Amino acid sequence: MTPSRLEPIERFERVPSEFARYAVDLEAAARLLGLSTERTAELAPEALPHETDPERGPMFDYVDVMNLALFAGTSRDSIPELALRFLLRFASGARPSWYEPRHWLVRVRAPREECEAVRLLRPDLAAPGVEEIDPRDLPVATATAAKAAVEPPGYEVAVRLTGAEATVGEPEVQAIYDDMLESLLSGTVVYQSVSEELRMLHERAWDLGMADCVVVSRLLAQRLREAGYQARARRGYLLGLVGSDHSWCEYFEDGRWKTLDLVFAFLAGGAGHRRIQASPEFAAACRGGRFNRLLPCESEEASALILSGGEPAPPWALAGVSAHPWES
Repeated sequence: MTPSRLEPIERFERVPSEFARYAVDLEAAARLLGLSTERTAELAPEALPHETDPERGPMFDYVDVMNLALFAGTSRDSIPELALRFLLRFASGARPSWYEPRHWLVRVRAPREECEAVRLLRPDLAAPGVEEIDPRDLPVATATAAKAAVEPPGYEVAVRLTGAEATVGEPEVQAIYDDMLESLLSGTVVYQSVSEELRMLHERAWDLGMADCVVVSRLLAQRLREAGYQARARRGYLLGLVGSDHSWCEYFEDGRWKTLDLVFAFLAGGAGHRRIQASPEFAAACRGGRFNRLLPCESEEASALILSGGEPAPPWALAGVSAHPWES
């Protein structure tokens, strides 16, 4: 492997061995990377920490493999690349489309992988901007498009999400926000996948130079509280035909909760290697605005949305999330 091939791979932090779970074999890694098993066998063992199983060969940490897919330029068809390419397309829409009421039929399915006593945290239907809709009011076309049954512990819910345009006015809150955003934009802290265990140790993850939306939201909320402000970390789903787990911070000002989404601001601010179109207007709207595609769940301080045996499910045990919009 040439040095030029190694350079982009060094842009992310590997999972420390004390938190790593080497459970992904070569074939599974190849699927995630969008490569052949032969190419993966050449690339992954050199690029990633691993353990060797006598029968299965090299075994990798799932989070490390996901980060390799994002940073090594292995393929534009890797699972993380495809996800990032589509999730924030709404940011390029007209400004009113970020806030106007939108109706969604949300379906969340339990992971297919065998996990013990799986429990999925449900939406927070009492959150600002969230209103549950009677399923009988669903248009026929929407109900038909998503007619497959959702088996417990999965669920289906129809909601009306209304965004809110707002800007944070407190200078000290803005300064704390800007300081963390600059750490991401400068690369001092790398935005990447982080294991659930390290997410809950958000200060440690940040000090290691790695952060995802959960780490960022928890740390921002903590820093605001330490400065004397009322703040909380939230976690739920970014909705779309294929939805995604997402986390953000909320700060209480002017008698209401305002959303601070550092990760959306970072991605929309021109993180070019993410292949997301820069949108300075959308990045600015992340400093207080609530978007109509975010459905918060009943998750305390951005804790895990999927539990297995009372503990956070392993990182490869992902819920299937889909949301069908319709006009009122």
